[in-house]
Amino acid sequence: MTPRIKLVDLDEHSLVVTIDVDGVAELHGAGMCKMRAAAILRFVSAQLAAEHGLGPCLPQPEPQHDRPEEPLHAHGGSLDRAARLWTDGTGHAWDLSLSWRDATDQSWRWHGSLDRQGTPIMRSSDGSVAEPLDVVRALWGPLAPEFGGEA
Repeated sequence: MTPRIKLVDLDEHSLVVTIDVDGVAELHGAGMCKMRAAAILRFVSAQLAAEHGLGPCLPQPEPQHDRPEEPLHAHGGSLDRAARLWTDGTGHAWDLSLSWRDATDQSWRWHGSLDRQGTPIMRSSDGSVAEPLDVVRALWGPLAPEFGGEA
């Protein structure tokens, strides 16, 4: 797999926050008032807390958008219907309770159906297209989860 590297020019943005996989955060705010930056971060924090709701954090599925060339191997998948979690044949978990956004900015959602191979059938947000998840990913991917979004 080819690594994805995105360069961020810190001089182009008023405030940049980066958080690595271990939760270590760095803040870059060249020229921004520290109090204004703190107010913005408090606002973002309040939004995230409101979207989370009550209860503990659920384990997040691995980011599928980081593996755009990797096939799903749908024929080896398994579904935990109660958890709305589908594990593809490569062992990667897909949270089907979320909407998934494709490269064209279209949103996709699972509505409880599987195809003959046992692959979740996803429906576009406008309802015009229904395809198995592996087909959606192959034709319109990569896919990224929409946390807190409703389809």
